[in-house]
Amino acid sequence: MKLTILALTAFILATAPLAWAQEEGETPAPMAETTPPEQEEPPATDPSVSVTTEKAASPAPEESSSPAATKSSSPAAPTKASSPAKSSSPASTKPAAKTAVMPTKKSTPEATLRDIEDKWEASIALHDPSVAQAYLGNDFRGVSSKGVVMNKARLIAEIKRDTDTYTSAKNGRMDVRVYGGGKFAVVMGTSTEVGKSKDGKPFKRSFRWTDAWVDRDGKWQCVASQAMLLPK
Repeated sequence: MKLTILALTAFILATAPLAWAQEEGETPAPMAETTPPEQEEPPATDPSVSVTTEKAASPAPEESSSPAATKSSSPAAPTKASSPAKSSSPASTKPAAKTAVMPTKKSTPEATLRDIEDKWEASIALHDPSVAQAYLGNDFRGVSSKGVVMNKARLIAEIKRDTDTYTSAKNGRMDVRVYGGGKFAVVMGTSTEVGKSKDGKPFKRSFRWTDAWVDRDGKWQCVASQAMLLPK
């Protein structure tokens, strides 16, 4: 019995290293079974994060809001609508016709003096002394049709004192002569006045007169005058 036990013990001791060696050869090393480090795995193999989730969390802008999407829209439509070269009316494409602006003709001394003389005669029919006040020089001296010498103040007073009623007071033909480089002029003319006197008698008077004018600082002033009553 003891021999049997000893033999069995020796057998076990002899076979034990062989069994351990066989187990080590058959069992793969622990390092071979371990997976590569987590940081080396591709993101798609992480079970906690799906590919869809990563795309949704991506900060890339959507295609509809990107500048490329706006630019890809048809550019022909806005260009055609805002094009200033086209118009609903063919005539509007033509340039506006230029209006010829004629230069303003400067009034000549002759024309200016004729105009003043006409205003002066018309003011007598209206008993309006404003024209004489404006165009008679302060140094004016004149001889009336009755032979009375008058200055500016007396002539204005005569216009105000006149009691005749006029239906017409007009100048006839005038002869205007300008001297001294346009600074001095002599006007000879006639005038005819029609109306009724204070007592109601009708009258028609014609005068021949001569006026002397001086241009003072661009304004014509009458400095001398003489008139005579023409016979009927």
